[in-house]
Amino acid sequence: MIFGHKTDIEKLLPYVSEDLQKALKYLAATDFSKVPNGRYELDGEKMYANVDTYTTEDSSKKKPEAHNKYIDVQYLGKGSEKIYFAPRTADVKVVEDYAAERDLLFFENIAEKDSVVLNAGDFAVLFPWELHRPGCNADGTPSDVQKIVVKIAVK
Repeated sequence: MIFGHKTDIEKLLPYVSEDLQKALKYLAATDFSKVPNGRYELDGEKMYANVDTYTTEDSSKKKPEAHNKYIDVQYLGKGSEKIYFAPRTADVKVVEDYAAERDLLFFENIAEKDSVVLNAGDFAVLFPWELHRPGCNADGTPSDVQKIVVKIAVK
């Protein structure tokens, strides 16, 4: 996982792939307060952004997830949320498989040791080998968030 703030994107760009550069530049250049919910193609199916608003929930109501075909760049336009994460190992059991239609797998409950709190302007890059449980309350109370997820196809 890579974690950072919008103001640090320029420092990160020389160290990441061309596709990740494009996604991060999009996040840095866009005023999401003026972007309605929806899907926005940046490079067809190779790269697109989903903009959504929702209220965070207790982590017990969220399931660990992962993707096979896409890297997630999760960015908060407003609000605060906690994302738990852990390595995706062979012993973790898939409990819901939507890989064919939505590139989404949900896994059995695991005890993640690591987490990151995203506040407005923060981003996290999550790779296919990482389980993540996004949308969780950051401080024990629900928060209204605007979440932008840029999906980057894995080559």
